[in-house]
Amino acid sequence: MKEEAFVKYDYQIAVIGAGSAGLSTAAGAAGLGAKVALIEQDKMGGECLNSGCVPSKSFLRCAHQAAEIKNSSKYGILASFEGVDMKALMQRVQGVIREIEPHDSAQRFKSLGVDVISGQAQITGPNSIKADGREISAKYIVIATGSEAIVPPIKGLLETKHYTNRDIFSLEKLPEKLVILGGGPIGLELGQGFCHLGSKVAVIDMAPKLFTKDDREVGALMEKIMRSDGMEFYLGATIVEIRKDGESTFVRISKDGKDTYLEFDTLLVALGRAAVTDGLGLADAGVATDKRGYIITNKRQQTSTPSIYACGDICGPYQFTHMAGYQAGIILRNIIFKLPAKANYSAVPWVTYAMPEVAHVGYTEDTAREKGLLGDISLEYFNEIDRSKTEDDTAGFLKIVMDKKKRIIGTTIVGKKAGEMIGLSAIAIKKKIKATYFMNMIFPYPTESEIYALASRNIAKQSLKPWMKKIIRMLI
Repeated sequence: MKEEAFVKYDYQIAVIGAGSAGLSTAAGAAGLGAKVALIEQDKMGGECLNSGCVPSKSFLRCAHQAAEIKNSSKYGILASFEGVDMKALMQRVQGVIREIEPHDSAQRFKSLGVDVISGQAQITGPNSIKADGREISAKYIVIATGSEAIVPPIKGLLETKHYTNRDIFSLEKLPEKLVILGGGPIGLELGQGFCHLGSKVAVIDMAPKLFTKDDREVGALMEKIMRSDGMEFYLGATIVEIRKDGESTFVRISKDGKDTYLEFDTLLVALGRAAVTDGLGLADAGVATDKRGYIITNKRQQTSTPSIYACGDICGPYQFTHMAGYQAGIILRNIIFKLPAKANYSAVPWVTYAMPEVAHVGYTEDTAREKGLLGDISLEYFNEIDRSKTEDDTAGFLKIVMDKKKRIIGTTIVGKKAGEMIGLSAIAIKKKIKATYFMNMIFPYPTESEIYALASRNIAKQSLKPWMKKIIRMLI
């Protein structure tokens, strides 16, 4: 028997960080009978509950309601949009947080048998942590401290009142002129939301187009839709400085040697995320990080120190709540069941919750081509689907990327219910299902999911050779 089996630890697993990744790890481990400590220096629930997924989607529900009211006349509904009670709107957002809060609370986790420790954690060794003025030992340590908004050293930015996702939901007055630095999912979701509520919104990004990680058709379509909402975009632009001139404040941007000044009363910084590692003592514990500061793990979520694991935003490669939970499961299978479980990222879905939504899983057409995997694509539009016509959701599409055996290896959906539909393709990728499989499924009519059956039938038709059709005619 190994000598370490006789070492007595305070805990079997100590988790640092009570966000999505940490909570999933702690609850799962305690539920399986492990003795667990959970250390958190801020709010239970982390970014997702307090300043990320939950408040942003609650806010967007309000904003999308405003958009629907503005468009109500075409449905024969006599209604008018008279403005926003921002305090009431934000109270509704905070109310949703409070409704979910008990599930992530210290009280609940204590009831699960987890020792919840409040304070800053510092790793002092492979099996030791200093927290709340005392040192504890654990056979395994799991780091799940997450990420935070990047505030880059742009001239004048720190001297100017600005918001990130952490405090934008504290606004009590609707911005008149909102400038957003960054055209990623956070910037676009919130930008469109504020636009629907009545703000004049301008988005600045260095990239030449939107949705750079999605399929090629997405960026131009979504830019057209968002511009029609009233949003302005300054793409391929460099942010030079934030400047105050009398009572007005401006962002100066540069593009093709020409400067443009954008006035604002509210500034939102959405320029990406940075790993939260300050004070953790990673170097002393022998935990390696990459050049951006994110913890490096193997496919088992194990760091360069074998007794220390990491999951969630702190290590990537995808910063999603559902990824945090998945990685927590990989860790538990390795630590508790001693199974050689490895993370598989071939079917990771993501959604940008704009109006319409953009959902993606697997390879895009371009990434599949770069890898030499591309066999064919199928592109179907919702304007061919009856339910989409009844819902006035015809602007989007379903794009299926296939390998040379017609198996689904990637999917992009743009549509009102894209986020709810993308899971079907995630299963198909995981199970290596051929794209023609869906023609044999019965989809309820009328639903937007019928677009899968339409795509499947058309793929099958395109696969028919002239000689096959000739034989079929002879057999009838």
